[in-house]
Amino acid sequence: MKQSGIVFKFMPVLLAFCFVISGIFGSSFSVDVMAAQSNDNYDNMSVEEKQAYLEQKIKETNQKLDNLGNQSKETEEYISVLDEKISYLQREMKLSSDRIEQSRSKIASLQKQQAENEKEISNLQSDIEKLSVQTQELQKAFDETFVLYGKRAKAMYVSGDMNMLSLLLTCDDISTLFTRVEMIKRISRSDKQLLEQLQNEGNELSSAKEEFTNKKTKLDENQKTLAATEQTLKQSVSDLEKQQISYKEKQTLYESQKSESDSLLEKLHAQTQTYSEYRTTDLADLEEINAEIEAAAEEARKELEAEEAKKTTASTSQQTQKNPENSSQKPTDKPSTETTKKTETASNKLSLTYPVPAYKKITTAFGSEGYAGHSGVDFACPSGQRVVAAESGIVITSTDITSHSNCHCSNTGGGYHSYGRYIVIMHDKKDAAGNYVYTLYAHNSSRVVSKGDRVSKGQLIAYSGTTGNSTGPHCHFEVRTPSASYDDCVNPKRYLP
Repeated sequence: MKQSGIVFKFMPVLLAFCFVISGIFGSSFSVDVMAAQSNDNYDNMSVEEKQAYLEQKIKETNQKLDNLGNQSKETEEYISVLDEKISYLQREMKLSSDRIEQSRSKIASLQKQQAENEKEISNLQSDIEKLSVQTQELQKAFDETFVLYGKRAKAMYVSGDMNMLSLLLTCDDISTLFTRVEMIKRISRSDKQLLEQLQNEGNELSSAKEEFTNKKTKLDENQKTLAATEQTLKQSVSDLEKQQISYKEKQTLYESQKSESDSLLEKLHAQTQTYSEYRTTDLADLEEINAEIEAAAEEARKELEAEEAKKTTASTSQQTQKNPENSSQKPTDKPSTETTKKTETASNKLSLTYPVPAYKKITTAFGSEGYAGHSGVDFACPSGQRVVAAESGIVITSTDITSHSNCHCSNTGGGYHSYGRYIVIMHDKKDAAGNYVYTLYAHNSSRVVSKGDRVSKGQLIAYSGTTGNSTGPHCHFEVRTPSASYDDCVNPKRYLP
């Protein structure tokens, strides 16, 4: 009782503390935490649960947008909530797209099953027709044989007690006896053959009738299965048509909201002169670009490591050939090992410089400090400013990402999307952990280096611009380590002076 009283007494203090903390970190902190928690659970949800979750989140963001829109839409907060809604709409589209693919796969499977059923039914019908003719022929042959056998049995019956023994005993001479013995043998063989023929024809007729019945039963089952398949197929096609209509509606809403977000962001950045990227990205494009960068990095890594191996081999060979006894240098004239190591360490230590020397202020920070999903930092600067290599290394990518129908190129004069004209450098110096470091420079107006070029720290590599997914002139700068993958983007502030 005393313990619960103490808790009750301090409850207002705890609530006040929570209120202060929430005020300090702001609404974006709570949104990020909630988003992270929901993301952890989202992948484990069923399709129905995901749909319900997304509908609820879209409803919540709509309420936030209504409240914020009453004040002003051209604010970072409004755009952030709108981008949050767009992310949920993207997930909804993905969910809808997955359902469509599942429906298409189901329809394809049903159509295949239908074709197989129809083919089997056709074969069964053909077999049944053949069996029907065969059964009639077998029945006719059996009837004819049965009539012959009946006549033979009747003849034997009419002959009464005239059996083989009496035939043999009534012979007048040996010649007649042999003749009758041969006659009896022939009659017996004929009777036996006739009986065997009758049995064989009867068995064959019975088998044909049984097969006919089985085929007919199988045909009836297949026809029922086909009817059920056709009904399911019809319903699946209807469901697919509804899903496609729903997807188009979601896509229209998504594009509308995306267009609004881009327009508002463009106006806001024009006012603040802190240009960056449009917040929504094409994931398929991103994966394709990432794969190309990773492949180029792997190629460059092998080249650098091969060069390092050659240097090590050459150095070892020189040390082996050197004869200390013939050296004219006095021991006191030799540089100390410690000094040599320090010099080598200093020369091999990674030390990045700012990519746009004339503009060192980060206008859009990394990650959620800038905006959710921002993979680098932005330096707002006029077009045509010098962009330099942050450290020495080899250019592994220097290319233009040409535009498509959905890109936003209004500020570039058209022609590009995503990173626009961009460059990636793999540095020949590793970080403190011994990892390779890669830097990316995006949205340039022009490039002055090519893939495979060796560059020194501070060397001119491009001129700033606003090509690709850009709201205005700026340099988007990324640091990736230990790999060149998009997933390994780290905060460049950790490496900049």
